[in-house]
Amino acid sequence: MNYADTVEKVMSLLKEKKVCSSSRKSHRDCYESLGSYLDQNSTEYTVKARDEWFAEIKKSLPSQRCVIWIRYVYQLEEMDSSGTVSDRRLYLNQSVYDKLPVSWKDDLDFYLEDCCKRYTKRTLELTRTYFSEGLLIFDEIGVVNISDISYEAVLILVNTKMYQSAETRNVILNYTARMIQFYEKIGKCTKPYSLLFNSQIYPHIGLIDAFSSENKAALQKTIDVIMSAADFKGKIEPFIECLQAHGYIGTTLKLAKHALTAFYLFLDIHDLGYHPDIVWIWFSEVKNTLGTSWLHWRRVLSFCNEYLLSGDIHPGGKYKYIPTIYDELPEWCKEAVAGLLEQKKREYRESGTLKSYRCSCASFCLFLIDHGYDSFKQISPEIIKEFSIQDEHSTFKGRATRFVIVRAFLRYLEEHRYTERHGLDQCLISGSAPVDKIIDVLSDEQIQRIQEYRLTHNAPVELRDIAIVLLGLKTGLRAYDILALRFQDIDWKKCQISIIMKKTKTQITLPMPVEVGNAIYSYLKYGRPDAESDFIFVRSKAPYGRLTGKVCTRALYRILPERNDVKGGGFHVTRRTFATNLLKNHAGIDDVMDALGHRDPTSVMKYLLLDDERSRKCGLSLSDIGLMLEGGL
Repeated sequence: MNYADTVEKVMSLLKEKKVCSSSRKSHRDCYESLGSYLDQNSTEYTVKARDEWFAEIKKSLPSQRCVIWIRYVYQLEEMDSSGTVSDRRLYLNQSVYDKLPVSWKDDLDFYLEDCCKRYTKRTLELTRTYFSEGLLIFDEIGVVNISDISYEAVLILVNTKMYQSAETRNVILNYTARMIQFYEKIGKCTKPYSLLFNSQIYPHIGLIDAFSSENKAALQKTIDVIMSAADFKGKIEPFIECLQAHGYIGTTLKLAKHALTAFYLFLDIHDLGYHPDIVWIWFSEVKNTLGTSWLHWRRVLSFCNEYLLSGDIHPGGKYKYIPTIYDELPEWCKEAVAGLLEQKKREYRESGTLKSYRCSCASFCLFLIDHGYDSFKQISPEIIKEFSIQDEHSTFKGRATRFVIVRAFLRYLEEHRYTERHGLDQCLISGSAPVDKIIDVLSDEQIQRIQEYRLTHNAPVELRDIAIVLLGLKTGLRAYDILALRFQDIDWKKCQISIIMKKTKTQITLPMPVEVGNAIYSYLKYGRPDAESDFIFVRSKAPYGRLTGKVCTRALYRILPERNDVKGGGFHVTRRTFATNLLKNHAGIDDVMDALGHRDPTSVMKYLLLDDERSRKCGLSLSDIGLMLEGGL
């Protein structure tokens, strides 16, 4: 801003508008005061300099003069920005209310009549002034009464630079929103325009004009909408109630309402309907406005899509947001891979195993595509050899696992006539050499610390942690068997736990030690949320669903933090410790097998190495095997 020139332009305009001499003198005094401040500090006019000057004059001038002078300075900024000062900023003899057209006055008076019983006379006058400020902006863009308001007009108002303090600007917008909301309730406004004034929603609505060209094109292609914007709006409250029914409270419910309201406004402003594809196109554009809460928004939107399609949500489910390699494969590849996966499902393979199969087969197919293949009939030993050479696994075991899966895929292709070649699966190695590892178990000192933790920690999650860890340590149950425990699996009178083990499908009945029973009871009475679930162990926060296996490992780490630094030091160490302690207490191999639910004694033999006392009894005399000690002794 050229300060001196801008001041003269404002003063000339005041004279042209026949503003009284006292008012012009007051303007001049204000501008001279600010100009002197800028000269003394050797600085140009900036917002920062303006605020520092204002903070200084507030100490010495009457508050009423300060309020008037800051308005004069906003006139300077408007002149510099637009080349003039609007009449509503010049504070001519007419009040702001008097500058309104009759149509707006009628609408405002009708609203104020409804407010007069709630406001004092002074408050009513201030209210009329603030309303008039906002309505004058509508008038300037051709909106002359409440019935003419549109989304476009409200967006212009919200984005208008008012040359007011931030506080005054917010007051004007809030008052205008109240009036519009009043007319929405009585049916004179047919759209929820007042929602655009919500500062927690407006920044995240998104406008198509600002979208990327790719997303604009994608929106044009999405024409088969599932429901209208109005119907979508009607689903928001039932969806919030669904979240509440699943135990969600507080922040999640508030965020869900904000997110879905913002999306509804986006649809309504642009005359679009609801479709899951539109949700994700919109989310990709507004994501940058969400800060660190974008992950929470994404999950809420996934819940909403699920609710609108099925009528409920599955809080424990996992959602896929990024396409996998498999998703991008051509149909001739997908058909064969899907067939193999279906076969493995019928063999009762776990979901993790199926995921490994899908990933390895997709990588093999992608390799073929990159080498120009468009059919499995072209596969040859040479291309398989090349695939094995380029594999990037860092360990031999990792490569061998990948090759075992691809071998199975090649056999499937041969059996189902996708290729005429025979024996292609023999072109890849099929396994890795066996590896013996030193058995890792908990020390006596660590076991003692677990017992001490139980006596000194009483928070809900801590009670759950100790119950889980003691179950692993005293019964040898695997993590997923512990988390699968249901109320009917425990016989409290007989102190027994009866389950079907997930890994071996073996039914097993174990004694429940008193300390384990007490730990479970303490968790159920003082730590477990009031959740309608058959599972004993549930999430500590909504949704109160079943836990995952990682919870057991994290429980152990919270009690024994040093285990986090042990390679392979997960929850399974409690099962190994349980087996080792059984052997140390002179249990037989068969007893250990029964306790662990094993069918093969070979997996128990490795624990014998840790039984120092009985291992010493197995020692052989050196003379019996022909070895002599030095000196002949």
